[in-house]
Amino acid sequence: MILFQIVVFLLLVIPTGITAQENSSLDNLPKKLNTAIDKILDDQFADIEQALIQSEQLEPKEVLLITIPLENYIEDVLFTINRPATIYPQTLYRVLKDLYKQGKSRAEIEQSLVAMQKENQFKKLYEAALQ
Repeated sequence: MILFQIVVFLLLVIPTGITAQENSSLDNLPKKLNTAIDKILDDQFADIEQALIQSEQLEPKEVLLITIPLENYIEDVLFTINRPATIYPQTLYRVLKDLYKQGKSRAEIEQSLVAMQKENQFKKLYEAALQ
């Protein structure tokens, strides 16, 4: 998991000639994803972080691994009881974008994500966007 994140980091800092708009965007993220496989969860959170870095032109060190506490919480709570997790990648992306724009610290963002997951806020935001 950590090795994958490091590889993603290295890919982000090596110039590829591809613009942020061409490489990754909100549209490339699924709206909803159900999984009971930690690798899929890990990959999806890495994709969200990468899309945020590229579209908002944030420093990778500010964003990479920001979803780890959320991922750990989901894995600890749901996967240990053999229950699949439902995540909302586009909603999570928007929440992260807003938190960064508000100037929240890394610790505040990590805590907010876990609190929102505990309170089922991602699902509520997702459902509100559908209406």
